[in-house]
Amino acid sequence: MIFVTATIIGIAAGLQRSAIVSILGAALVSIAFMAAVAISMVPPPLTTLFIALGGYNLGFIGYLITLDLLEYRRRA
Repeated sequence: MIFVTATIIGIAAGLQRSAIVSILGAALVSIAFMAAVAISMVPPPLTTLFIALGGYNLGFIGYLITLDLLEYRRRA
């Protein structure tokens, strides 16, 4: 569930077409993880942060590749 949510956030960041938004999205995922560590009695494992960041990057890069392929087809 974390991976899917982070992937959707990555796609949404790609739709904004702004470098600041893409950096801010990754930073907010990390900040949310730090807040979960600070608030919870049993801190979540660090692998969940890596899974979330991997999902974010996969969604963002997948969006950019899809956009590039659609642009290439439009020109051909």
